[in-house]
Amino acid sequence: MVEPAAAHNSSAPDPKVAPAAVDFICGECGAQNRLARDKVLNLKVSPLCGRCEKPLLRAYERPFDDLDPDSYIHPLDKETLDALKRIPGVSTMLRSLIRHSFELATRLHHHANFVRVSAKQYPTLWAKFEYAARALGIKQLPELYVYQDPIPNAYTFGVDKYFIAVSTGCLDLLDEDEILVVLAHELGHVHADHVLYKSAARVFGSVASTIIQATFGIGTLVVYPIQLALLRWDRASELSSDRAALLVVKNPQTVMRTLMKIAGGTKRYANELGIEGFIEQADSFGKMQDEGPLGRYITIFQSLFRSHPFPIWRTKEIIDWVTTGNFLEILDGEYKVRALVPVTKTCPACQTANKPEAMICVQCAHQLVEEPSGEAAERAVRDVKEAAGVDDGNGDVMSRAWGDVRSWYKKNFTLGDADEGPVVDGDPPERKPRDPGDRG
Repeated sequence: MVEPAAAHNSSAPDPKVAPAAVDFICGECGAQNRLARDKVLNLKVSPLCGRCEKPLLRAYERPFDDLDPDSYIHPLDKETLDALKRIPGVSTMLRSLIRHSFELATRLHHHANFVRVSAKQYPTLWAKFEYAARALGIKQLPELYVYQDPIPNAYTFGVDKYFIAVSTGCLDLLDEDEILVVLAHELGHVHADHVLYKSAARVFGSVASTIIQATFGIGTLVVYPIQLALLRWDRASELSSDRAALLVVKNPQTVMRTLMKIAGGTKRYANELGIEGFIEQADSFGKMQDEGPLGRYITIFQSLFRSHPFPIWRTKEIIDWVTTGNFLEILDGEYKVRALVPVTKTCPACQTANKPEAMICVQCAHQLVEEPSGEAAERAVRDVKEAAGVDDGNGDVMSRAWGDVRSWYKKNFTLGDADEGPVVDGDPPERKPRDPGDRG
């Protein structure tokens, strides 16, 4: 039983000092309860209210069938993705680029080289996958593959059809609960509609030089800020998916233990690795970030060219969300709800039903969203440059350069009856050498 909290101190808490307890108001009787931080970080069942003795987290055992991802999206994720979406034509260009250059090869490669998981093939793994999908309210499961690689890793691919791949190194290193965290994390990308832009973040860098050459160098003014903005958002999106994984497993220590093993876990000394020390390291990292005004910026910049943010940073963000964010409120059923049956968007050209958020028709590639023009277009380009940390103060040149790049892509990548299928969302093991430090 949790005792109701005593009266609050009138002075505001120091944000640099980790709170020793978390205050939470009972939704049944209105009593304010104080939960010890250690117990919240190792949540296994819903605590009881100290006054009415009813569960404080009333949605603890329920799946989130109607959870809107905006309820858990990390602020950095939202900020950078909003800026990207405001660029005129960016979603259309990225989708067209990925579909026409990577998807068929990637689909064939995974189907030919990896083991596809099902109720008959790795049934235990498939059961975990289904559980995580149900917990997040995902009705249509992506395909799931296991590939041979000693490096622990997992990634999600797709434009309109998604699939997830997890390495044997990941399965060998982690226990059953931690494997669920990894699967839930990847499904979080699907639930939050990350996959198109994550695919673009991996693919865009490989074609950037081609764009620049095709536009005689002027494309640099567009390509460089877009690439940086994509990379910055890509790292932030991992923080959101960590939150999705936490909503599936409910226990913050399980997520943090997974990140700890990915950071430096070993079977040989497994009994000498403790979560308490790892949490202390994350708290210490948080203090280092707060030592100067550039602490958080440096952290983001240093992780730009990794496949995932630093595990310690991700752990600190989990602790912050649990102790000062809306994690407990979501487990109590207080979250933004989205429609269980989304309204589809009908293409005016071919009458195909598309997802509500679709930018172009999946059947005929007809533009479904009106693009900004004039001053709105210039403002959108300036927004993404600001998000990327790049500003040359020349919006007119940027607009003309963007028009040149778009014309070139329309000419070279519009193939009409191109096949549909999954494309890069992570880093396939044989396509791009990975730094051994890039885990998760």
